[in-house]
Amino acid sequence: MHDASADATTPPVQVDPTFDLLDRPVALESADDIVLTAPAPDAPTVDGRPVEDPRLIEALSVPQEFTRADVLDRVAKLGGVLRVLGGDGASKLIVASDVPEPSRTFAVLAGVRIGLLVEVPSAAADGASSATAPVADAETLTIRPHRDGEDTAEEGAHAFKTAIRTVRSHFEGVAVEGGGRARDLDRLVRDSRIQPAPSRLRDGTRRALVVAGEDVLLADAASYLLSLLQTD
Repeated sequence: MHDASADATTPPVQVDPTFDLLDRPVALESADDIVLTAPAPDAPTVDGRPVEDPRLIEALSVPQEFTRADVLDRVAKLGGVLRVLGGDGASKLIVASDVPEPSRTFAVLAGVRIGLLVEVPSAAADGASSATAPVADAETLTIRPHRDGEDTAEEGAHAFKTAIRTVRSHFEGVAVEGGGRARDLDRLVRDSRIQPAPSRLRDGTRRALVVAGEDVLLADAASYLLSLLQTD
């Protein structure tokens, strides 16, 4: 006979699909596996600055490859940036359909990692462009390409103003919008003072993704996240 009272006291299953896809394999010596590729950048940069030397432009204008350790590093760092900007388990992250790779994949994984509800609209639903996409509410962060003429520079004393790491961010030309303003993700991700977001178990029955209008629970999110990576 089934005991209904037992179900009422059974704690929810705790999961973290980003740990299973990134942290655990890295710890088990799969750090160097190539798991993500992206087209060559339209405008190569070094230390966040546009490259002008024709020979260097040619050398950098090649398809990009990322190991599992590379992806973990960028995902955890972006997760730390989003937390500093106010992201929490009650907030939503919209990743616009026109965000280029690899930024798009990093953003989806980072949002899931820190417990945001990540909305991934289809190109048709998003109007194929984020230029006029509205921000739903004050608790929503949106990752989208920079808009023409947009100023995302920080003003005054601010945690993101100085101490920038001289490493490539892979978020060049991408902004994060929230709280009525847009900020340059390239600059934020290269800020050495922002700590990467650690892995954390969460209730598997909570909504983790909205993919083309369809809800995906955290316990079921691994298959979609895996589809973003090129793994065997």
